Amino acid sequence: KVMDNWITGAGHFGISVADLDESIDFYQNILGLKVSLKREKDAFIPIGKEDVLALLQFPGGKEAFDKEYRPKYKGKAFTHFGLTAPSVQAVFDFQEKLKNADVEIIKEAYERWDGASFYFLDPNGHTLEYIYFDPTADAPS
Repeated sequence: KVMDNWITGAGHFGISVADLDESIDFYQNILGLKVSLKREKDAFIPIGKEDVLALLQFPGGKEAFDKEYRPKYKGKAFTHFGLTAPSVQAVFDFQEKLKNADVEIIKEAYERWDGASFYFLDPNGHTLEYIYFDPTADAPS
């Protein structure tokens, strides 16, 4: 019998970072998340009830990261990950908070049929989306 529930969640996402301390500062002090464990070359940040973001120091540090790994493409159409917002208003309010902290916004906050979102960059050039999904929204016909 083939199991249809092999995968039961995302668990964690690991991303390479140019400078571990700079990235921890961004995710804690700008985004308001808290590191649960920091080691020499990585740090773990719980997000929500079950997910974890792992920050992994890129071998060779910032110079190697910039040369070999820094994302060249940014925005909605490219690799990104989403952070859940509690409401449409929170999407617009959090964008203002990030703008005031000089975070680069890639796509301004906008409402859509199923909620609202905006896209921004972390210090490593990774695209993040802050998104609210309306669970009661009906798909457009």
